[in-house]
Amino acid sequence: MQRVFGDRNRIDLGSSEFRSFISQGSLYIDKTMFIEHVLQEASNVLLFTRPRRTGKSLNLDMLRTFLDCKQDTKYLFKELYIEDSQVFEKINSYPVIYLNFKELRAENYKDKLNELIQKVTLCYLTDEQTNRWVSRCFEQSAEDTGALRNLIENIHEAYGVKPFVLIDEYDKPLMDNISSSKYDNIRDWLKNIFESALKDNPHLEKGIMVGVTRVSQEGLLSGLNNLDVYDVFRASAFDGDFSLTEEEAVELLGSGQLEAAREWYNNYRVGSKKLYTMYSVLTYIKNGELGNYWGMSGSMEMLIDALTPERTDAITNLIASGSEIETQIERRLSLRLLRNMDIDDDSYYSFAIQTGYLTYEKLADIKTFRVFLPNKELREVWESFILRNVLKNKHRNLREIFKNIAATEEFSHNFQDFVSFQLSSYDIGKELEKTYHVLVFGLILGAGFKCNSNRERGYGRYDLWLEGPEFNVIIEFKKARKDTEDLEDLATAAIAQIDKRKYYAKFPDSKPLYKVGVGCYKSECAVETVLHEFDA
Repeated sequence: MQRVFGDRNRIDLGSSEFRSFISQGSLYIDKTMFIEHVLQEASNVLLFTRPRRTGKSLNLDMLRTFLDCKQDTKYLFKELYIEDSQVFEKINSYPVIYLNFKELRAENYKDKLNELIQKVTLCYLTDEQTNRWVSRCFEQSAEDTGALRNLIENIHEAYGVKPFVLIDEYDKPLMDNISSSKYDNIRDWLKNIFESALKDNPHLEKGIMVGVTRVSQEGLLSGLNNLDVYDVFRASAFDGDFSLTEEEAVELLGSGQLEAAREWYNNYRVGSKKLYTMYSVLTYIKNGELGNYWGMSGSMEMLIDALTPERTDAITNLIASGSEIETQIERRLSLRLLRNMDIDDDSYYSFAIQTGYLTYEKLADIKTFRVFLPNKELREVWESFILRNVLKNKHRNLREIFKNIAATEEFSHNFQDFVSFQLSSYDIGKELEKTYHVLVFGLILGAGFKCNSNRERGYGRYDLWLEGPEFNVIIEFKKARKDTEDLEDLATAAIAQIDKRKYYAKFPDSKPLYKVGVGCYKSECAVETVLHEFDA
């Protein structure tokens, strides 16, 4: 089955208009199976939550284009999957009320929804067909949360066909105003809108909502007893309808590109599938080089603000060693708790997964999940957005210390003092060597250096490799088992391990390479630094 259509040299990264992709011949990944899945679904109110830039808005516009009885759009779906589906007979058969809540701002959210309702009314109803309840929307009736339900009923009466209601970015008014004094008013208003229009409405064919998060702990969706939620944790037929599947990636990419894309952009789990970040893959194709595209197009203030020291340690360890976090997950989020930064780990990691910044595997215990970083892009995202923010006050002098690494004795003394000072207020815990490793790795990233951790080189794995503008550094840690061990001897032993296992193998000799050994016990450490002599 063909999945990739259009000109592969014409990649549109900004549009969410289905008609534009097809009519202009832009590269299009066929997601029309989503239409079939929606029409075959028995529930009449569906909520889909996926991270940003996974094709939610484009899919919703595609569904609108397919259903809309005011248009003849059969030609747009020529040769796509849906053309051969048994549901294709339903094309252009329904009125569609499409509302994009991205347009709702705190200062005008009520009036803006009325404008959107007016726009749909003018599209589907003549003055004679518009009943007086809908007409009120053209007046000063912004307080009326029944306007959408009235429009649904009016369109049903006029056409004899129940309409679809499509709501894009249903949670954005709340997410954008989570710290606003208007938050509670917006939440209550949205709750009334949803219940009035979507709950047990005999005039509604289906309601489809899409957004990023599953907001349900504080009553926003609790009144919708007919709601079926398809979030990233639930396995369903919809798993591959957003983002890029393995089959689509194989058809889209050449063999060399495919392997690189797997390493950088794959492995984000939705239900039963592991998906590629479509936006990043398409940007990679368009630019011709790998990079952190999805992450750098977003902002993660809420995740940063809700970091605790323990979460910082855990996530830094994910970056440093590729480890995992075992935790329970609360799939239903409370934005009220997020707003107050008063969330437990269950909700914090759920929020990180739902927004696309971590992913998961289920364990045998159905309540427990393994949470981890799935690919290189997300590792860079956390390095850039989280570590540099959290550690920004801790590394002011670190770059200056490394600038003087050529003076190895002075550098060792200054680096030792700096690290010991940071450890004095740090929870060392039982895994002493890992604690030093994770802390120093985070501090180096926070200082803006490129740094790799636990990579194979020579005859083993080095602890840390730092690349500076004019030098390279290998850092190895050795822990003391008791306080009587000489830390300076351990630092020397760490240097000897670097040489014995040849961690410096294949390092370019165009820049000086320094070997740094760190002997550590509790919050005390000793540092030795040696300039490596490359073979002539």
